Order: sequence, then structure tokens, then C-alpha cells
Amino acid sequence: RFMSDEDIPLTNNEAERALRGYVLWCKGSYGVCSHRGELFRQRILSLVETAKRLGRCPQEWLRAIVKACIEKTDYPIPAELCASSPCR
Repeated sequence: RFMSDEDIPLTNNEAERALRGYVLWCKGSYGVCSHRGELFRQRILSLVETAKRLGRCPQEWLRAIVKACIEKTDYPIPAELCASSPCR
């Protein structure tokens, strides 16, 4: 099917590139020793990959989230993520 449809990529390089950061972090840190450490790694890498796909700066988005936590306000959710589902 990928031969006749130009919208389907020939390889899964995009998926492999998305996982590369996670794999390199696991390799460099020799894994994590706690469940909370694993949750942190999953969440931070999810934020970074989402920010990259939206063309945003991951550090700025994380800074805004931390600021919202400190000020006890709603998290900043990009409009692109709200398009398909209702946001608070």
C-alpha cells in the first residue's frame, strides 16, 4: 500500500526518532531504581517529544508548568492539543 499512497512513509524512521531520546536516556542512566523515577522519565520525555512535534521549546513549556504548579493555577495547554478534545 505504501507504494501507491504517497502519504504513507516508506519506513518507520519517524517512530524510531521519537523513541531515540528515551533509549539513549535509559542507556546513559543505566535505568532507574524506583517507580517514581520511571514515571518522571516517561512524563518528561513525553513533554519533550510533544513540544518538538508542536514546534515549541520544551524548556519554556516545562518552566510554565512548574510556575503554574507553584502558583496553583491551571497548567498551560497548547491550543493544538485542545483542537480534538475539550480542554479545561
